[in-house]
Amino acid sequence: MQTIEEFKNVYLITEQDIENLMFAKGLMEKHQEDFISKFYDYLLRFKDTPNFLPDEETISRHKEKVKFWFIRLFEGNYNEEYLRHLHKVGAVHVKIGLPCHYVNASMSFVRRYCFRILTDEFGCSTHRDAVVTSMDKIIDLNLDAMTISYHEEELRAYVLPRKLEYNLIEFARRFAFSVDILLLLVLMLTSLFVLGFVGYEIYSIGTGETNIETGILKILGTLLMIWAIGELLSAEIHHLRGGKFAVTAFLTLAIAAVIRKILIATLSTEKIADILTLGGIVLALGAVYWLIGHSEKS
Repeated sequence: MQTIEEFKNVYLITEQDIENLMFAKGLMEKHQEDFISKFYDYLLRFKDTPNFLPDEETISRHKEKVKFWFIRLFEGNYNEEYLRHLHKVGAVHVKIGLPCHYVNASMSFVRRYCFRILTDEFGCSTHRDAVVTSMDKIIDLNLDAMTISYHEEELRAYVLPRKLEYNLIEFARRFAFSVDILLLLVLMLTSLFVLGFVGYEIYSIGTGETNIETGILKILGTLLMIWAIGELLSAEIHHLRGGKFAVTAFLTLAIAAVIRKILIATLSTEKIADILTLGGIVLALGAVYWLIGHSEKS
């Protein structure tokens, strides 16, 4: 699944575009009710519209959702949550069986309406053209994100019945999200245990149970583990927000664990072979870390 940043890069959405869209927000808010009125006049031209909007309650609920989506076009806060919302809208359209060309036609109407409002407000000017270009980009991004569900549906149609496939995918998605939440909780609990271990090591030094040199090396190794767990927590939070999961975070934790063992092993002169072996493992993990990082940059 693409991230919002990848969508922005594809459609060349810059900070200037975001500023242009936020500038237009106030103007579009003034025309919000007029937009909904004309948009529904347009929808009623479709012969199948009553099948998807059968009663006043459904229409009223749908109007509020369209208003919400319309204003968010110009808020400038295009993050992973915004992208998930667009995917959800597309998935709902697929679930109710709304033909894809209705979505395309509706977005075309939105585009024409916004351009007309800008022309009425600013005339044929350079500023108007700049805002039009920015609107073109965000509307295209919305259309792309929404219609992804239709492409996925076409692929699924050759495997399983639509309803079964949708339910299966939805269950898998929620299960995967639950696993991510569980992993986050386990990492938080683990970090608390490791912090407790640091406190125990300090206590051991204070009571003389552990000599100072050994205790300090163990504490430094444990602090390194805490730092690595913190990196893993940050990577998991980024993943939950829709970003790609960073495999390098696990490698960082593994490297930290091996370095901690090296620090402890150096206290004994009888473990030279073990230290060399651990050093080789660190070099191997470091090489894999570099290769993955280089690959991601490429």
